[in-house]
Amino acid sequence: MKLFFCLLFIAIHCLPMFGQKLSGYAGIMPSAILSSPNEELRELRELRWQTLLHNRLNFALQFSERWSFEAGMRNRLITGDSDMIDPDGASFDPAWADLSWNWAQGNRLVGNTAFDRLRLTFEHGKWKFQLGRQRINWGQTFVWNPNDIFNTYSFFDFDYPERSGCDALRVTFFHSETASSELAASIGGNGKTTVALLHHRTWKGIDCQLIAGEQTQTDFVLGAALTGDFKGLNLRGEFSWFHPIERASDTSGIAALSLGADYVFPNSLAVQTEVLYNKAGKAASAGGLMSLYSAPLSAKRLSVCDYSLFAQVSMPVTPRFNAALSGMYFVDIESFYAGLTMDVSIAENWDLSLVGQLFHTPESPESHAMQFAMGFARLKYSF
Repeated sequence: MKLFFCLLFIAIHCLPMFGQKLSGYAGIMPSAILSSPNEELRELRELRWQTLLHNRLNFALQFSERWSFEAGMRNRLITGDSDMIDPDGASFDPAWADLSWNWAQGNRLVGNTAFDRLRLTFEHGKWKFQLGRQRINWGQTFVWNPNDIFNTYSFFDFDYPERSGCDALRVTFFHSETASSELAASIGGNGKTTVALLHHRTWKGIDCQLIAGEQTQTDFVLGAALTGDFKGLNLRGEFSWFHPIERASDTSGIAALSLGADYVFPNSLAVQTEVLYNKAGKAASAGGLMSLYSAPLSAKRLSVCDYSLFAQVSMPVTPRFNAALSGMYFVDIESFYAGLTMDVSIAENWDLSLVGQLFHTPESPESHAMQFAMGFARLKYSF
């Protein structure tokens, strides 16, 4: 199946048809990670290195006014310290069709290619049908998205702006320019299906949506979201309720609620804040902050504790230089994250990014203090 999709992608790319479009980027990103299980035990600190070569290709083909095709693939070569190389993690594909494979593998490197977009679209009148691998983004808040039951992502994965896709059928009916209804059904690599209906409407400048369905055949889902602008202050909110299908008659559900606000001042200084309530439970908090990096997230459990806070300040210092400072505080476990990002446009289509991330968990009866500091430098060419 992998070979079939590869040949399909190459064949369509080579066809001299009208309406083709190829885009993407290539980049190199060395990184360093300094970890310490305890600030007092400095001899246990470890410094590890990794370098990522990342290439992306996006291909779009417009057959006619009604038919179009989209494909997207990632090519990655990861080198570094042996304990930083995870071949199984690099090739993991959570979707139904396994379209990710390692073409190079060793003690200090792994090379991987993965398709995260492979979608056929048909449009006619007020209807749109989309079949194949695609991203279904129903979230409206910035960091945590309880409505994103198909494609949950991590805020910390800054080098993957496209986000992963799912294998799904998506049918959209446009009632008007400001209202639409959408039915989506996907199947994951575990054979579990997620099916949901969304209704969206813009009313007096406020984007409103309702969702209902079931996630991975384990939970019923009901949710809603609102986004509105009030004198320049953009307010966002999302809510979802997940209730086990097997215990439909009891009160064992889990709620996820995120509320956010952002404002841009006349000098282009942008401020964003967000708060999350999500009944995570002890199982999630036991994994610590690094589980936000390593463990797959879901809209049902978006954090490692019940209450989480976020704030970010960003500003274009010059037309070519932008800086952002962000932070999170995980209230229940008294842990925090701090991040610094600097983006510089050094030439046309060339960008340099410097990113620092710090995770800190204090000493507690359940676990030792833990701290991770990560630094990234990325040079990226877009075409």
